Amino acid sequence: MREIVPHIQPVPGMTPAQYVALIERRFANPAILDTVRRVAFDGSSRHPGFVVPTIRDAIASGGAFEGLALVEAAWARMCEGTREDGTQIEANDPCWSELQRCAVLARGEPLQWLEMRQLYGELADHAGFAQSFEKWLKKIYADGIVSALETYLKG
Repeated sequence: MREIVPHIQPVPGMTPAQYVALIERRFANPAILDTVRRVAFDGSSRHPGFVVPTIRDAIASGGAFEGLALVEAAWARMCEGTREDGTQIEANDPCWSELQRCAVLARGEPLQWLEMRQLYGELADHAGFAQSFEKWLKKIYADGIVSALETYLKG
């Protein structure tokens, strides 16, 4: 019987590279039948419920939010509706049409994505987070998600 890695939470003090390795182990385990599509489903409720509060906490405590800005940029890129190879991404969110509309605008004007106040509230007004998000979204479009992740992991 194969080992099943339980739900994984980042451990305080864990480096981004260690966390990525932990996630790779989880998704490499054939005993866990999970898909990227299921994990990414309904981001319009998951991001405001999980990621955005973490961003707010990081800002309030003076903590790092660079990786969180990258996460949001990657989600914006996905919501544009095409993969880097040009294939279509099927709608996977009840708000897909609005997300896609904003993501298409964000390709040329990244901060349009953060203007979805129903998701991000005042985060669009935080200059540091907005600049970081804009930098990552531009990097993803210019060089691809793998390059953006590699750049982030290098620090």
